[in-house]
Amino acid sequence: MIASVSEPARDAHDALHARIAEFIARGDDGDDGKRAFEALALEAFAFQFATIRPYQALCHGLGRTPDSVTSWRQIPAVPAIAFKQYSLFASAPEAIIRTFRSSGTTEPSRSSRAHFSRAGLALMDAAIAAGARSRLFPDGRSTRILVLAPPPEQVPHMIMAHGMAHMVREFGLPGSRFLAGPRGIDFAALWAELDACQWAGTPVSLLGSSFGFVHLFDWMERESCRLELPAGSRLLDAGGYKGKSREIGRDEFVAWAARLCGLRPARVINLLGMTELASQVYDRMTPGAAGVARMKLPPHWMRTSVVDPRRVGQHGPEAVGDGEVGLLRHVDLANLERPIAIQSEDVGRSVSASVDGELRRGFEILGRAQGAEPRGCSLSADDLARPGDVAAQSACA
Repeated sequence: MIASVSEPARDAHDALHARIAEFIARGDDGDDGKRAFEALALEAFAFQFATIRPYQALCHGLGRTPDSVTSWRQIPAVPAIAFKQYSLFASAPEAIIRTFRSSGTTEPSRSSRAHFSRAGLALMDAAIAAGARSRLFPDGRSTRILVLAPPPEQVPHMIMAHGMAHMVREFGLPGSRFLAGPRGIDFAALWAELDACQWAGTPVSLLGSSFGFVHLFDWMERESCRLELPAGSRLLDAGGYKGKSREIGRDEFVAWAARLCGLRPARVINLLGMTELASQVYDRMTPGAAGVARMKLPPHWMRTSVVDPRRVGQHGPEAVGDGEVGLLRHVDLANLERPIAIQSEDVGRSVSASVDGELRRGFEILGRAQGAEPRGCSLSADDLARPGDVAAQSACA
Protein backbone atom coordinates (compact mmCIF):
# COMPACT_ATOMS: atom_id res chain seq x y z
CA MET A 1 0.00 0.00 0.00
CA ILE A 2 1.28 3.49 -0.89
CA ALA A 3 -0.24 6.37 1.04
CA SER A 4 -1.29 9.64 -0.57
CA VAL A 5 1.14 12.45 0.15
CA SER A 6 0.15 15.93 1.30
CA GLU A 7 1.51 19.18 -0.13
CA PRO A 8 3.59 19.91 3.03
CA ALA A 9 5.06 16.41 2.84
CA ARG A 10 6.04 16.97 -0.79
CA ASP A 11 7.67 20.28 0.13
CA ALA A 12 9.56 18.53 2.94
CA HIS A 13 10.66 15.83 0.51
CA ASP A 14 11.98 18.38 -1.99
CA ALA A 15 13.87 20.39 0.66
CA LEU A 16 15.40 17.31 2.26
CA HIS A 17 16.29 15.90 -1.14
CA ALA A 18 18.22 19.09 -1.93
CA ARG A 19 20.15 19.00 1.37
CA ILE A 20 21.10 15.35 0.95
CA ALA A 21 22.22 15.95 -2.65
CA GLU A 22 24.38 18.84 -1.41
CA PHE A 23 25.85 16.66 1.34
CA ILE A 24 26.70 13.90 -1.15
CA ALA A 25 28.41 16.39 -3.44
CA ARG A 26 30.33 18.02 -0.58
CA GLY A 27 32.28 14.86 0.29
CA ASP A 28 32.78 15.55 4.01
CA ASP A 29 34.13 12.64 6.10
CA GLY A 30 35.29 14.80 9.04
CA ASP A 31 33.58 15.60 12.34
CA ASP A 32 31.30 18.18 10.70
CA GLY A 33 30.31 15.59 8.12
CA LYS A 34 29.51 13.06 10.83
CA ARG A 35 27.27 15.56 12.60
CA ALA A 36 25.60 16.46 9.31
CA PHE A 37 25.02 12.77 8.53
CA GLU A 38 23.39 12.26 11.95
CA ALA A 39 21.07 15.23 11.50
CA LEU A 40 20.07 14.26 7.95
CA ALA A 41 19.49 10.62 8.91
CA LEU A 42 17.17 11.60 11.77
CA GLU A 43 15.30 14.05 9.53
CA ALA A 44 14.94 11.40 6.81
CA PHE A 45 13.66 8.91 9.40
CA ALA A 46 11.01 11.38 10.61
CA PHE A 47 9.95 12.06 7.01
CA GLN A 48 9.68 8.36 6.18
CA PHE A 49 7.87 7.58 9.44
CA ALA A 50 5.22 10.12 8.40
CA THR A 51 4.89 9.03 4.77
CA ILE A 52 5.44 5.24 4.55
CA ARG A 53 2.57 3.56 6.40
CA PRO A 54 3.96 0.00 6.53
CA TYR A 55 7.22 1.39 7.90
CA GLN A 56 5.35 3.47 10.47
CA ALA A 57 3.59 0.29 11.63
CA LEU A 58 6.95 -1.49 11.99
CA CYS A 59 8.37 1.40 14.02
CA HIS A 60 5.35 1.51 16.32
CA GLY A 61 5.66 -2.24 16.85
CA LEU A 62 9.28 -1.77 17.92
CA GLY A 63 8.42 1.20 20.12
CA ARG A 64 10.65 3.56 18.16
CA THR A 65 9.39 6.85 16.78
CA PRO A 66 11.01 10.17 15.81
CA ASP A 67 10.36 11.32 19.39
CA SER A 68 12.45 8.50 20.88
CA VAL A 69 15.14 7.84 18.24
CA THR A 70 18.17 10.05 18.84
CA SER A 71 20.87 8.41 16.68
CA TRP A 72 21.10 6.89 13.22
CA ARG A 73 22.07 3.64 14.96
CA GLN A 74 18.58 3.48 16.52
CA ILE A 75 16.62 3.91 13.26
CA PRO A 76 14.56 0.74 12.71
CA ALA A 77 15.82 -1.25 9.74
CA VAL A 78 13.41 -2.78 7.23
CA PRO A 79 14.21 -6.41 6.33
CA ALA A 80 15.07 -6.60 2.64
CA ILE A 81 12.35 -9.22 2.21
CA ALA A 82 9.72 -6.59 3.07
CA PHE A 83 10.26 -5.04 -0.39
CA LYS A 84 8.60 -8.16 -1.80
CA GLN A 85 5.47 -7.64 0.25
CA TYR A 86 4.92 -3.88 0.52
CA SER A 87 5.20 -0.73 -1.57
CA LEU A 88 7.69 1.14 0.58
CA PHE A 89 7.56 4.51 -1.16
CA ALA A 90 7.50 7.92 0.53
CA SER A 91 5.82 9.91 -2.21
CA ALA A 92 2.59 9.94 -4.21
CA PRO A 93 1.92 6.88 -6.41
CA GLU A 94 1.61 9.09 -9.50
CA ALA A 95 5.18 10.33 -8.89
CA ILE A 96 6.67 6.91 -9.67
CA ILE A 97 8.55 6.97 -12.99
CA ARG A 98 10.73 3.86 -12.52
CA THR A 99 10.46 0.60 -10.59
CA PHE A 100 13.49 -1.67 -10.25
CA ARG A 101 13.10 -5.32 -9.33
CA SER A 102 15.50 -7.86 -7.89
CA SER A 103 16.46 -10.69 -10.22
CA GLY A 104 15.94 -13.57 -7.80
CA THR A 105 14.29 -16.45 -9.62
CA THR A 106 12.78 -18.66 -6.93
CA GLU A 107 9.55 -16.62 -6.99
CA PRO A 108 9.73 -14.13 -9.90
CA SER A 109 6.24 -12.82 -9.16
CA ARG A 110 7.43 -11.75 -5.69
CA SER A 111 10.70 -10.00 -6.50
CA SER A 112 11.71 -6.96 -4.46
CA ARG A 113 10.45 -3.68 -5.89
CA ALA A 114 12.08 -0.27 -5.46
CA HIS A 115 10.06 2.72 -6.68
CA PHE A 116 11.64 6.01 -7.80
CA SER A 117 10.29 9.44 -8.61
CA ARG A 118 12.17 11.78 -10.93
CA ALA A 119 13.79 13.48 -7.93
CA GLY A 120 14.65 10.14 -6.34
CA LEU A 121 16.25 8.90 -9.53
CA ALA A 122 18.31 12.09 -9.75
CA LEU A 123 19.47 11.60 -6.14
CA MET A 124 20.51 8.02 -6.89
CA ASP A 125 22.37 9.17 -10.01
CA ALA A 126 24.21 11.77 -7.90
CA ALA A 127 25.24 9.02 -5.46
CA ILE A 128 26.34 6.72 -8.30
CA ALA A 129 28.49 9.45 -9.86
CA ALA A 130 30.01 10.58 -6.55
CA GLY A 131 30.86 7.01 -5.53
CA ALA A 132 32.42 6.19 -8.90
CA ARG A 133 34.38 9.44 -8.97
CA SER A 134 35.82 8.76 -5.52
CA ARG A 135 36.48 5.01 -5.68
CA LEU A 136 36.50 3.83 -9.30
CA PHE A 137 38.00 6.91 -11.03
CA PRO A 138 40.02 8.62 -8.26
CA ASP A 139 42.61 9.60 -10.88
CA GLY A 140 39.98 11.71 -12.66
CA ARG A 141 40.63 9.84 -15.88
CA SER A 142 37.91 9.18 -18.45
CA THR A 143 38.15 5.79 -20.12
CA ARG A 144 36.42 3.70 -22.76
CA ILE A 145 33.72 1.89 -20.75
CA LEU A 146 32.62 -1.54 -21.95
CA VAL A 147 29.75 -3.17 -20.07
CA LEU A 148 29.18 -6.94 -19.86
CA ALA A 149 25.44 -6.50 -19.32
CA PRO A 150 22.36 -5.64 -21.37
CA PRO A 151 21.53 -1.93 -21.72
CA PRO A 152 18.71 -0.42 -19.62
CA GLU A 153 16.28 -0.33 -22.53
CA GLN A 154 16.44 -4.14 -22.65
CA VAL A 155 16.25 -4.65 -18.88
CA PRO A 156 14.50 -1.55 -17.47
CA HIS A 157 13.90 -3.38 -14.17
CA MET A 158 17.63 -4.00 -13.47
CA ILE A 159 19.14 -1.38 -11.17
CA MET A 160 22.70 -2.47 -12.07
CA ALA A 161 22.12 -1.70 -15.75
CA HIS A 162 20.82 1.77 -14.86
CA GLY A 163 23.84 2.49 -12.69
CA MET A 164 26.34 1.35 -15.30
CA ALA A 165 24.60 3.40 -17.99
CA HIS A 166 24.98 6.45 -15.77
CA MET A 167 28.70 5.72 -15.39
CA VAL A 168 28.99 5.50 -19.18
CA ARG A 169 27.36 8.94 -19.51
CA GLU A 170 29.49 10.52 -16.78
CA PHE A 171 32.91 8.97 -17.39
CA GLY A 172 32.90 7.14 -20.71
CA LEU A 173 34.98 8.16 -23.72
CA PRO A 174 33.37 7.96 -27.20
CA GLY A 175 32.82 4.34 -28.18
CA SER A 176 31.75 3.28 -24.68
CA ARG A 177 28.89 0.79 -24.91
CA PHE A 178 27.06 -2.28 -23.61
CA LEU A 179 28.07 -5.62 -25.09
CA ALA A 180 25.28 -7.98 -24.06
CA GLY A 181 21.84 -8.51 -25.51
CA PRO A 182 19.03 -11.04 -25.73
CA ARG A 183 21.44 -13.67 -27.10
CA GLY A 184 24.06 -13.13 -24.42
CA ILE A 185 27.47 -11.48 -24.13
CA ASP A 186 29.07 -11.00 -27.53
CA PHE A 187 32.57 -12.14 -26.57
CA ALA A 188 33.99 -11.76 -30.08
CA ALA A 189 32.83 -8.13 -30.32
CA LEU A 190 34.13 -7.48 -26.82
CA TRP A 191 37.52 -8.95 -27.70
CA ALA A 192 37.71 -6.82 -30.84
CA GLU A 193 37.04 -3.67 -28.76
CA LEU A 194 39.61 -4.63 -26.12
CA ASP A 195 42.26 -5.56 -28.65
CA ALA A 196 41.76 -2.25 -30.49
CA CYS A 197 42.05 -0.29 -27.23
CA GLN A 198 45.16 -2.26 -26.31
CA TRP A 199 46.93 -1.34 -29.55
CA ALA A 200 45.70 2.28 -29.52
CA GLY A 201 46.71 2.82 -25.89
CA THR A 202 43.16 3.77 -24.87
CA PRO A 203 42.40 3.09 -21.17
CA VAL A 204 39.46 0.72 -20.69
CA SER A 205 37.02 0.23 -17.85
CA LEU A 206 35.32 -3.15 -17.92
CA LEU A 207 32.06 -3.21 -15.93
CA GLY A 208 29.81 -6.18 -15.29
CA SER A 209 28.54 -8.77 -12.87
CA SER A 210 30.99 -11.08 -11.12
CA PHE A 211 29.60 -14.16 -12.83
CA GLY A 212 29.61 -12.39 -16.21
CA PHE A 213 33.37 -11.99 -15.86
CA VAL A 214 33.72 -15.68 -15.03
CA HIS A 215 32.11 -16.42 -18.41
CA LEU A 216 34.46 -13.92 -20.12
CA PHE A 217 37.56 -15.39 -18.49
CA ASP A 218 36.45 -18.92 -19.39
CA TRP A 219 36.05 -17.80 -23.01
CA MET A 220 39.47 -16.12 -23.02
CA GLU A 221 41.08 -19.28 -21.64
CA ARG A 222 39.43 -21.44 -24.30
CA GLU A 223 40.51 -19.05 -27.07
CA SER A 224 44.02 -18.52 -25.61
CA CYS A 225 43.37 -14.77 -25.37
CA ARG A 226 45.61 -12.52 -23.30
CA LEU A 227 45.57 -8.74 -22.92
CA GLU A 228 47.88 -6.02 -21.65
CA LEU A 229 45.36 -3.24 -21.16
CA PRO A 230 46.79 0.31 -21.21
CA ALA A 231 47.66 2.27 -18.07
CA GLY A 232 44.56 3.68 -16.42
CA SER A 233 42.45 0.61 -17.25
CA ARG A 234 40.37 -1.04 -14.56
CA LEU A 235 37.74 -3.73 -13.94
CA LEU A 236 34.62 -3.41 -11.80
CA ASP A 237 32.61 -6.50 -10.93
CA ALA A 238 29.30 -6.13 -9.11
CA GLY A 239 27.54 -8.55 -6.82
CA GLY A 240 28.83 -12.05 -6.36
CA TYR A 241 27.65 -15.54 -7.18
CA LYS A 242 24.33 -15.55 -5.30
CA GLY A 243 23.73 -19.25 -4.89
CA LYS A 244 25.36 -20.38 -8.15
CA SER A 245 27.00 -23.79 -8.14
CA ARG A 246 30.37 -22.31 -9.13
CA GLU A 247 31.93 -19.69 -6.89
CA ILE A 248 35.35 -18.06 -7.30
CA GLY A 249 37.25 -16.79 -4.27
CA ARG A 250 38.12 -13.10 -4.32
CA ASP A 251 41.88 -13.62 -4.44
CA GLU A 252 41.48 -16.15 -7.25
CA PHE A 253 39.22 -13.79 -9.20
CA VAL A 254 41.65 -10.88 -8.88
CA ALA A 255 44.61 -13.02 -9.91
CA TRP A 256 42.64 -14.35 -12.90
CA ALA A 257 41.73 -10.84 -14.05
CA ALA A 258 45.30 -9.61 -13.58
CA ARG A 259 46.76 -12.51 -15.57
CA LEU A 260 44.28 -12.38 -18.48
CA CYS A 261 43.86 -8.61 -18.77
CA GLY A 262 47.22 -7.28 -17.61
CA LEU A 263 45.67 -5.28 -14.76
CA ARG A 264 47.23 -4.40 -11.44
CA PRO A 265 45.32 -6.11 -8.59
CA ALA A 266 44.41 -2.71 -7.14
CA ARG A 267 42.54 -1.97 -10.38
CA VAL A 268 40.24 -4.99 -9.96
CA ILE A 269 37.43 -3.63 -7.82
CA ASN A 270 34.28 -5.23 -6.44
CA LEU A 271 31.08 -3.30 -5.81
CA LEU A 272 28.18 -4.13 -3.50
CA GLY A 273 24.78 -2.93 -4.65
CA MET A 274 21.20 -3.85 -3.79
CA THR A 275 17.90 -3.19 -5.50
CA GLU A 276 16.65 -1.88 -2.16
CA LEU A 277 19.45 0.73 -1.85
CA ALA A 278 20.26 3.79 -3.94
CA SER A 279 24.00 3.74 -3.13
CA GLN A 280 26.82 1.28 -3.68
CA VAL A 281 29.84 0.26 -1.61
CA TYR A 282 33.25 -0.20 -3.27
CA ASP A 283 36.38 -2.12 -2.36
CA ARG A 284 39.07 -0.05 -0.69
CA MET A 285 42.69 -1.17 -0.61
CA THR A 286 44.14 -0.66 2.87
CA PRO A 287 47.59 -1.31 4.39
CA GLY A 288 47.69 -3.87 7.18
CA ALA A 289 50.06 -6.00 9.23
CA ALA A 290 49.91 -8.73 6.60
CA GLY A 291 50.34 -6.31 3.70
CA VAL A 292 47.73 -4.61 1.54
CA ALA A 293 44.20 -5.88 2.15
CA ARG A 294 40.73 -5.13 0.83
CA MET A 295 37.62 -4.07 2.66
CA LYS A 296 34.33 -2.49 1.70
CA LEU A 297 34.20 1.13 2.88
CA PRO A 298 30.82 2.92 2.65
CA PRO A 299 30.77 6.47 1.25
CA HIS A 300 30.30 9.40 3.65
CA TRP A 301 26.52 9.50 3.08
CA MET A 302 26.11 5.86 4.10
CA ARG A 303 26.78 3.71 7.18
CA THR A 304 27.04 -0.10 7.27
CA SER A 305 27.00 -2.04 10.53
CA VAL A 306 27.67 -5.75 11.01
CA VAL A 307 25.06 -6.88 13.54
CA ASP A 308 24.40 -10.11 15.42
CA PRO A 309 20.65 -10.93 15.26
CA ARG A 310 21.09 -13.18 18.30
CA ARG A 311 22.24 -10.26 20.47
CA VAL A 312 19.33 -7.84 20.72
CA GLY A 313 19.64 -4.75 22.86
CA GLN A 314 17.30 -1.87 23.59
CA HIS A 315 17.69 -0.51 20.07
CA GLY A 316 17.74 -3.76 18.09
CA PRO A 317 20.51 -6.19 17.08
CA GLU A 318 23.89 -5.15 18.44
CA ALA A 319 26.93 -4.42 16.29
CA VAL A 320 29.69 -7.01 16.47
CA GLY A 321 33.30 -6.28 17.33
CA ASP A 322 36.27 -6.07 15.01
CA GLY A 323 36.84 -9.36 13.20
CA GLU A 324 33.44 -10.77 14.20
CA VAL A 325 30.78 -12.01 11.79
CA GLY A 326 27.14 -10.95 11.45
CA LEU A 327 24.53 -9.61 9.03
CA LEU A 328 25.01 -6.35 7.13
CA ARG A 329 22.72 -3.46 8.03
CA HIS A 330 22.85 -0.34 5.82
CA VAL A 331 21.76 3.26 6.40
CA ASP A 332 21.75 5.13 3.07
CA LEU A 333 20.79 8.81 2.88
CA ALA A 334 20.33 8.58 -0.90
CA ASN A 335 17.48 6.14 -0.24
CA LEU A 336 15.20 9.01 0.77
CA GLU A 337 12.06 7.69 -0.97
CA ARG A 338 12.43 4.22 0.57
CA PRO A 339 13.44 3.36 4.14
CA ILE A 340 17.02 4.51 4.61
CA ALA A 341 17.77 1.64 7.02
CA ILE A 342 17.84 -1.81 5.39
CA GLN A 343 18.57 -5.13 7.08
CA SER A 344 20.16 -7.34 4.42
CA GLU A 345 20.62 -11.11 4.28
CA ASP A 346 24.32 -10.72 3.48
CA VAL A 347 26.83 -12.12 5.95
CA GLY A 348 29.90 -10.00 6.60
CA ARG A 349 32.86 -9.52 8.90
CA SER A 350 33.58 -6.22 10.62
CA VAL A 351 37.03 -4.88 9.68
CA SER A 352 38.96 -1.77 10.72
CA ALA A 353 41.94 -0.20 9.00
CA SER A 354 43.77 3.10 8.72
CA VAL A 355 42.50 5.15 5.78
CA ASP A 356 44.17 8.50 5.08
CA GLY A 357 45.54 8.54 8.63
CA GLU A 358 42.19 7.82 10.30
CA LEU A 359 40.96 4.52 11.71
CA ARG A 360 37.88 3.59 9.64
CA ARG A 361 35.50 0.69 10.05
CA GLY A 362 34.43 -1.26 6.99
CA PHE A 363 33.46 -4.83 6.26
CA GLU A 364 34.15 -7.92 4.19
CA ILE A 365 31.33 -9.84 2.49
CA LEU A 366 31.34 -13.55 3.26
CA GLY A 367 28.15 -14.71 1.54
CA ARG A 368 24.43 -15.08 2.12
CA ALA A 369 22.64 -16.09 5.30
CA GLN A 370 21.62 -19.74 5.31
CA GLY A 371 18.13 -20.08 3.84
CA ALA A 372 18.26 -16.73 2.00
CA GLU A 373 17.09 -17.12 -1.58
CA PRO A 374 19.54 -16.66 -4.48
CA ARG A 375 19.23 -13.26 -6.06
CA GLY A 376 21.19 -10.47 -7.68
CA CYS A 377 22.76 -9.35 -10.92
CA SER A 378 24.88 -12.48 -11.30
CA LEU A 379 21.78 -14.56 -11.93
CA SER A 380 20.89 -12.39 -14.90
CA ALA A 381 24.46 -12.50 -16.18
CA ASP A 382 24.44 -16.28 -15.99
CA ASP A 383 21.25 -16.38 -18.07
CA LEU A 384 22.89 -14.07 -20.61
CA ALA A 385 25.90 -16.30 -21.19
CA ARG A 386 24.50 -19.76 -21.80
CA PRO A 387 26.80 -21.85 -24.01
CA GLY A 388 25.84 -21.51 -27.64
CA ASP A 389 23.90 -18.27 -27.25
CA VAL A 390 26.55 -16.31 -29.11
CA ALA A 391 28.67 -17.85 -31.83
CA ALA A 392 31.96 -16.33 -30.75
CA GLN A 393 34.64 -17.12 -33.29
CA SER A 394 38.26 -17.14 -32.22
CA ALA A 395 39.75 -13.67 -32.57
CA CYS A 396 42.98 -14.38 -30.72
CA ALA A 397 44.68 -17.10 -32.71
